[in-house]
Amino acid sequence: MRSFTGAATRDLRSKFQKRSALKLTSDKPQDKQNMKIPTMNKVFNLAIRIIVIILTMFIIAVLVVGLFHTIWEIKEFLFTKSIGQSFNVIVINILTFLVIIELFRSFVVYFESHRFRLNTMIDPAIVFVIRELIVKLYGEQNISWETIIAFGFLLLSLGVIRSLALKYSPGDEKGESSLPS
Repeated sequence: MRSFTGAATRDLRSKFQKRSALKLTSDKPQDKQNMKIPTMNKVFNLAIRIIVIILTMFIIAVLVVGLFHTIWEIKEFLFTKSIGQSFNVIVINILTFLVIIELFRSFVVYFESHRFRLNTMIDPAIVFVIRELIVKLYGEQNISWETIIAFGFLLLSLGVIRSLALKYSPGDEKGESSLPS
C-alpha cells in the first residue's frame, strides 16, 4: 500500500515538474495564445461610452451657458423695459430653458439605459405644449376657444399616453417594473 501511495505521489510530482518546466520554457507562445483580440461589440461599446461622456459634458456646458444667458437677459430686461414686457419675455425664456432641460434629461436617460423610453420622450413634449400654451396666453389678447380646446385635448392625450407608458412599460432586465416608487 505504501509503495502505491509513493508511486502516485512521484507521478504527481513529475507531472507538476513537467508542467512547470513547460511553462518556463514556453512563456511567449502561451502568452500569444492567451492574448485576445477585442470583438467588434466591445470596440463599439467602448466607442459609445466615449461618445456618451463627450456628449454629456457638452450637454452640461450648453445648460450652463443657457442658464447664464437667461439670467443675463432677465437682468437686461428688468432695467431697460417695462415690467409687463420684461415679465413676458422672462417667463418665455425660463419656460424655453425648462423645455431644453427636459430634452437633455431624456437624452441622458437614453445614454444610461441604451434605449428610448416613451415616458421620458413624452415629458419634454408635455412641457413644450404647456410652454406654447403659456406663450399664446401671454402673447395674444384674444385666443379662440378652438385653440384652447386643441391644447387641452393635446395635453390630455399626452398625459394618457404617458400614464399608459408607465403602466405597461416592459420591466428592467431583472424583471422589475419601471414604475417610480
